[in-house]
Amino acid sequence: MPPVTYTLSDRAYVKLVLHALKHPTRAVCGVLVGRASGDAGVEVVDALPMLHSSLAVTPCAEIALEQCAAHAELAGGGLRLVGYYHANELARDGSFRGAAAKIADAVHAQSPGACAMLIDPARLARAVAGGAPPLKLLTRAPGAGAGAWEPAPEHHAAIACAGRGERKLARCHADGREAMLVDFDDHLDDPADDWRNPKLDPVIAAAADDDA
Repeated sequence: MPPVTYTLSDRAYVKLVLHALKHPTRAVCGVLVGRASGDAGVEVVDALPMLHSSLAVTPCAEIALEQCAAHAELAGGGLRLVGYYHANELARDGSFRGAAAKIADAVHAQSPGACAMLIDPARLARAVAGGAPPLKLLTRAPGAGAGAWEPAPEHHAAIACAGRGERKLARCHADGREAMLVDFDDHLDDPADDWRNPKLDPVIAAAADDDA
C-alpha cells in the first residue's frame, strides 16, 4: 500500500504556522479541513485555529470542535475534518499527550483516519525564512486505544506542501500578518472576531505574488 500523503494548501499551511507565531509562549491548536484525493492522498484545504488560552478547558474545546466540524460540512464539496494541529507551550517540548491527545482523539472519533500534526517551535525560525515545514506527522494505528498517537513511519504517511506555501509564509511573517489571525478563543472574547478568518485568507492568497 502506498503511503498516505497529506498535502497542505498554501492557506492551511500559512494559517497553522501563523497561529503558533502569534502565541509563541502558549500552546495552540486547531483542526485541518480537507477531502480524500486519489487512492492514497488527503488534500488539506484549510486550517481552522481553535485555542491558545487553555487547552484543558474542555467545554471551550468541545464548542470549538463542534463549530469547526459544522463549518466544514456546510462548505460542501466533500470537506470534513481530516486532522488536528498542535504546538506546545515550550520550544523544547516535543511531546503529544494530555489535552492535545484528547482533542486529537475527539477529531479522530468524528473522522476515523484523521491525522495529527505537531508544530516544532525550534524549527519555526527556519520555516519563516522559507525553509521546510516545521511539522511532525502523527497517526493512530487501527485498533489503537485513545491517546496512542505515534510519529508516522515514512512508508506509512507523509506531509507535503502544495503551491508556494513556504514563500507565502515568509512574506506573511515579514509583514506581521500573524496579528490578523483569529482563533476561537478570540471569538469567545469578542464575537465580532471571526475565527474563520475571512480577512486573512485573501491576504495569504495574494502574498508573494510579486516574487520572481
